[in-house]
Amino acid sequence: MNRAGIMELGDNHNANDLPNRITKEFINNLPIIRYAGPISVINRGRDLDNCLSLLSSEELLGFDTETRPTFQRGQNNPVSLIQLATDEIVYIIQLGLTGFRPSLVKLLENERVKKIGLAVRDDILKLQEIRPFEAAGFIDLSDMASRKGIIQTGLKALAARYLEGRISKAVQTSNWARPDLMEKQKIYAATDAWICLRIYYPLMTDERDYHEDIQTAPEPDILE
Repeated sequence: MNRAGIMELGDNHNANDLPNRITKEFINNLPIIRYAGPISVINRGRDLDNCLSLLSSEELLGFDTETRPTFQRGQNNPVSLIQLATDEIVYIIQLGLTGFRPSLVKLLENERVKKIGLAVRDDILKLQEIRPFEAAGFIDLSDMASRKGIIQTGLKALAARYLEGRISKAVQTSNWARPDLMEKQKIYAATDAWICLRIYYPLMTDERDYHEDIQTAPEPDILE
């Protein structure tokens, strides 16, 4: 197990051993992986400034957001959390408490600091509804996987392929706007950002051409 708490892959595991299309049964039989390292919840403006000052020297950050779910047609809630992960720690920013400060705009516009996530366009658009900014330095894992010819580009399938694990979605629809986040919410939110960072390394170095193994479209729930 490494410093951040994920079980390391066995010597006999290789993403090239898997077919392009991974079955739902295969994924469901994998062990759950979750972040087990330090988490820092940021809920004050000055703490956010200090946090982002530290992160401005990082080259790579795992990135994700969480939004309070809506259960009424036409309702649209703002982003509640921004998660930023390094190899050592995950920061959970409670945006409703810290405010969308200039230091955050600066990081989101920083081309040098790469923010690695999945379906980041949606996250960026939601954040721009709160405060306009020119997004720079974002890397989308789905785009990377698609360029390699990988069919299933969702987080669940990529985690199965490259980390040999399964992600739990048990608290996905919980109230992310609550000021006192539950421990299971913190772990879930931290995992989503941290796992993007963990997937990036093996995905980037995977030299297999998956275009040679294009098969029928996968079941929709595998792509989530």
